[in-house]
Amino acid sequence: MTEMTGKKLLDAVDKLIDQHHLLGHPFYQAWTKGSLSKEALQLYAAQYYRHVAAFPDHLRALAERTDGPVREMILENLAEEENPEAPHPMLWRQFAHAVGVSDHDIDTAVPLDGIQALNDTYSGIAKEASILAAIAAFYAYEAQIPEIAAEKIKGLKAHYEVHDREGLAYFGVHEKTDRIHRAQWRKVLMEQPCGDSEEILAAVEAGLKALWSALDSCHIDQPTVH
Repeated sequence: MTEMTGKKLLDAVDKLIDQHHLLGHPFYQAWTKGSLSKEALQLYAAQYYRHVAAFPDHLRALAERTDGPVREMILENLAEEENPEAPHPMLWRQFAHAVGVSDHDIDTAVPLDGIQALNDTYSGIAKEASILAAIAAFYAYEAQIPEIAAEKIKGLKAHYEVHDREGLAYFGVHEKTDRIHRAQWRKVLMEQPCGDSEEILAAVEAGLKALWSALDSCHIDQPTVH
């Protein structure tokens, strides 16, 4: 077992994020350029809702295994996801409506393999990985979100005629709040005692690859392999 902590751990995790960053995926690149078909965007809106709706459950499962400041931080993140005035699944539905996807389309969509695997992966990490490995995997996910959200907003406005506040709200919220979450996850990682670096980085990479594969499954314009 190789132990790693503090800056070395963050450097290793950040390197994996760079290697698998979702802004490098052809799906998001096509979104940014406006070459993603409306059909692919609609499929994504209906399918990715499954991940958005499940993410609070993943946070809750992880929180139940922690205590002290770490638990408090995760519960704050969860409270943001489930904000009664603007729960994130509701905000995602608003985005879906803006690109022509109905609630019926969302509710009856059968999860694609990549979407189901994404939820299974993060559920497993939250419930079964070591606490440090789970924290690192959740950091690797939320660390990417602010920049991704900003690019999505630009693309929706420039190429998909989405300009209304409600249609863009999900991404606007995440562009701001996940900067805070990213800093919080980093702080926790820096302060945790050392752990098995192989297990930690394996969990991080599993999460990152599952996110990439979920986009693969929605990219009906150009299937990709990563």
